[in-house]
Amino acid sequence: MAKTKKKFKIGDIVTLKSHPLAFQDNGEIDSYVNQIPPLMCVKEIHIEKKKKLYSDTVLGVQISDEIKYLCVYFNQYRMIFEEKYVYQNMLVSFKKLTFHNENDKVGEEHISLIEETKKYKKIKYEFGKRVFFKTYKLEKRKKFKSAKNDVRSSRTTTSTHTSPAFILNGVKLNDRESIYNSKNGELQRKCSKKLFKVLWYNAYQEKMSEEYLPEVFFTDDERIYKSSVSNNTNDKKSDKRSESKD
Repeated sequence: MAKTKKKFKIGDIVTLKSHPLAFQDNGEIDSYVNQIPPLMCVKEIHIEKKKKLYSDTVLGVQISDEIKYLCVYFNQYRMIFEEKYVYQNMLVSFKKLTFHNENDKVGEEHISLIEETKKYKKIKYEFGKRVFFKTYKLEKRKKFKSAKNDVRSSRTTTSTHTSPAFILNGVKLNDRESIYNSKNGELQRKCSKKLFKVLWYNAYQEKMSEEYLPEVFFTDDERIYKSSVSNNTNDKKSDKRSESKD
């Protein structure tokens, strides 16, 4: 059997293959708001060579994968980070999603949201610095063809899985280390070496919450507000040109 290759690395943004933006080419979600899976960041990589991949009772039916990822997303209703192990074959990269309609008119200097997110770099730790979970802008920019909500839910917002701003307030080395096979040196578990501690106001529990997460999970204000800063600068230049003409 051919060796399965890892598709993702720690910090990569992924989601379930069932995400509507992986199938709807116009970049608009035509699904119930409450049924959209979150965008997640890969926290750990696990390779299980002895995993049972195929069914014992039905010939040729795959029931698991030898590569799985511990994925993290922000639960906007409980205001906490959630973790879930997901097999590689169930995931798709955020790069495969459609966030812009190809027919939309954009400026010459326009950078697509996908390309902008791909340029996120590791941030430098600074105590008290404001940072954002890397999925922040992607989750905020989702477009809906119509804001449909589950009839059993009273929630009316179209913002799903969005996260607040976080404050850096600590760093530590990860207690969980990467593991390699002692005989052949092959990877069994890959973990982030350094973790940043972030603090935020948990409105659901009405208290401050804290969590240690991989440093590659976060980006800073410069990236999040880059477009608006650029637009404001252009607006100011236009105002000055108008004033000079007057």
